[in-house]
Amino acid sequence: MEHVAVALARTNKSIDGISRHCGEVTVGCSDVAGVVNKVLESFASLRAEHDALKGTVKALDDDQKKVTDACDEARLLSQRAIERLGEGRRHIRSSLTQITDLLDAVQTLTRHVTGFAAAMEQVKTSSQEIEQIADKTNILALNAAIEARRAGEAGRTFTVVANEVKSLAGDAHRASNEITRTIEALAGEGEQVIARIKSGAEASEQAKSSVAGIERAIEMVSDLIVEVDNQNDQISRNTGTISTHVHQVQEVIEGYDRAAGKNEERLRHAHHRIEALELTASGMFDALVKAGLSPEDSLMVERAQGYAREVAERTERAIAEGELSAEALFDREYREIAGSNPKRYRTRLTDWADRVWQPMLDRYSEADPRIMASACTDMNGFLPTHLSKHSRPPTGDVVHDTQFCRNGRKILDTIDQKAKASGEPYMMAVYRHEGDGRTYRVVRNVYVPLVVAGRRWGDVELAYSFD
Repeated sequence: MEHVAVALARTNKSIDGISRHCGEVTVGCSDVAGVVNKVLESFASLRAEHDALKGTVKALDDDQKKVTDACDEARLLSQRAIERLGEGRRHIRSSLTQITDLLDAVQTLTRHVTGFAAAMEQVKTSSQEIEQIADKTNILALNAAIEARRAGEAGRTFTVVANEVKSLAGDAHRASNEITRTIEALAGEGEQVIARIKSGAEASEQAKSSVAGIERAIEMVSDLIVEVDNQNDQISRNTGTISTHVHQVQEVIEGYDRAAGKNEERLRHAHHRIEALELTASGMFDALVKAGLSPEDSLMVERAQGYAREVAERTERAIAEGELSAEALFDREYREIAGSNPKRYRTRLTDWADRVWQPMLDRYSEADPRIMASACTDMNGFLPTHLSKHSRPPTGDVVHDTQFCRNGRKILDTIDQKAKASGEPYMMAVYRHEGDGRTYRVVRNVYVPLVVAGRRWGDVELAYSFD
């Protein structure tokens, strides 16, 4: 008998080792599937960034072509401007030469007019001298006439001469006055002409300075246009180099896209295979537990079944007492909560579940430190409530809300769908608890159907870990 007991103990120990190793295999498969899934998700993110990069490079190439076209057009325009500016410079220089000659003629005219004014002054002086001579002649003629009268008959001839002299003196006097008036009129006109010519001469000096400034400005404009043309040529060469580099980048991106596409397809195929392996491993784990070869997991199954019975009894009592209607319990009209991220929903069961089911779930979860979570999920993966620690008010931070606002979520993964389709008293599985949406933890899970008044509502789930 002692040998039999020892052999039986060894057999049980071997069986325990098998169950433990099978559980570890199942956990490992699920963990690998999670890693591959995360890689696929990162591939999706990289593809989005890759597409954005392709769009950016395409836009850069288009902009580069526009810059090149603009530089070519600018070079053509600058060359035309240089040609037309050269023609304009020749015409302007010819005009400036003519203007300079005209200004020199004005200055020469100023000198001539000034000489004319001096000559007029001399004529005026001569006219005054003539007038003085006429006055003296007139006086002499008068004296001669007086002396002739005294001489009587003998001085008659002399009287005639004296009268003629007097007449000539009067004519000279009148001519002198006429010359003086004419000279004075000419002097007045001459002064105005001289003043204007002097003003014109001063303006001509300023004009010469302006002409010189215009010529210098034209030279500067011409130099600037030549410099712009040189810069455009440099830009054109640089843009050509950049365009070559952009095309090289495009080729690299296209090569990366082809390689990434192939790798993503291979990884997706591997993920499908791993998911299938994950389901197979979960099936093995489920069969192992149902065969009674994993005592620790069997204890968790018994707990979950007890919790499911308690939830069903409490719910049936609420319906019987009119506290809850069957229609509210099986309400499948999920109303999305506006602004929730991840998306959350409400049904007519939500408020009652928060008030009644949530304290029960909290108690189940706190009963054993190995229990990670307990939840009630309907046939569509909807959680009308959750543990208090996972039913916090949302903050708008998607990481926080993913981890702590799980009430109202709909989560129906492949393993969940298998559990909902199962007609067994319970189903064992290993699944990935998503946590904050960026990390996850692999846990063991038992699904126990929740049947209320003969109708399956969904499942009571108990997630735990022996690590």
